[in-house]
Amino acid sequence: MQACPEFASRARNTGGFFKDWGDMHRFADHLMLMVGISEHAWNVTQERMGTQVATAAFALVFEKHGTGEVASPDGWRGGMAEEAGARNLHLKHCFYCRLDRKAT
Repeated sequence: MQACPEFASRARNTGGFFKDWGDMHRFADHLMLMVGISEHAWNVTQERMGTQVATAAFALVFEKHGTGEVASPDGWRGGMAEEAGARNLHLKHCFYCRLDRKAT
């Protein structure tokens, strides 16, 4: 949540909090349509990545969209799903990079 404060803030502002991955996943389900990700696209992403990784990827995309770094969240989601299918997705690097940027 430190790497994605916009995502965490949105959850708090809607009365939500995360006690486990299930809560985070349900919140991602709630927000995906807001940023232009269809239910079908979200399901494909979860099939390719697994629920937890897809949820983490969504938090990252949501964060980048909220800060203006990403204009097309669905485009980024699709790219990440393709990378996951090719076993070339390394989300932890994205999160570490965001945390490093906040620390400096």
